[in-house]
Amino acid sequence: MPNGPFFDALAAAAADPLVWFVVGVALVSGVVRGFSGFGGALIFVPLASATLGPKIAVPMFYLIDLGSATPYGAMKLPRCDWREVLPMIVGYWVLLPVGAWLLLTIDPLVVRWATEAGVVAVLVLLISGWRYRGAPTPPLSFGAGATAGFLGGSTGVSGPPIIAYWLGSRTDAAKLRDNIMAYYALSSTSTDVAFFIQGLFSWNTAAYSALGWPAYAGGLWIGARLFRGTSDKGFRVAAYALIAISAVLSLPLWDMLKGK
Repeated sequence: MPNGPFFDALAAAAADPLVWFVVGVALVSGVVRGFSGFGGALIFVPLASATLGPKIAVPMFYLIDLGSATPYGAMKLPRCDWREVLPMIVGYWVLLPVGAWLLLTIDPLVVRWATEAGVVAVLVLLISGWRYRGAPTPPLSFGAGATAGFLGGSTGVSGPPIIAYWLGSRTDAAKLRDNIMAYYALSSTSTDVAFFIQGLFSWNTAAYSALGWPAYAGGLWIGARLFRGTSDKGFRVAAYALIAISAVLSLPLWDMLKGK
């Protein structure tokens, strides 16, 4: 193997038996992301954080996603509804630093339990059949994005407000998926920039990402193929299941298993 800090880190990562469990998680996460347009981080980050620690798992996911799902999402930019996506991403950018500030000043456990309660409440509301009857508007889209930015900065769980907002509309599954993929291409890229500035992309993270990337990319392809034969109802049911899974995997109770 060639010499250098990356290749040294790659050899060490490949020798870690836990990394192969994470590679399997990356495959499942890729299938989920490719099928629904979201949910990759909701599956990957909690399980990989419990295995490798969040300092590796979180930047690892975004580095893998940058090299696979983000370019695919960027292809959806011409097809998305900018009247919904643009206000949403602006809202995300505005309140992301506010959420991060809150995380530094208030007990994060309190915020996380509050987030769990909100996610479950939204999920129950959606499953009940309730929907917002009006068309999505720029102020509502901005509010959904701002909520996601706030929760993303304070708890790391930003997906459910966005998905719940769009799933509540009457937009067909294909358009929903285009909007979701375009939104995450923009929000994930901004997160990658922030991580780079903060120095979170180490050689160690790059090595683990190199091992996980093929599985995640393959999962994306599989998920995209599965979506082609899915009805609107099937898409929404799968999305509801992913929100429920994210709520369970994000429970603070799992911290006991992580030694926290």
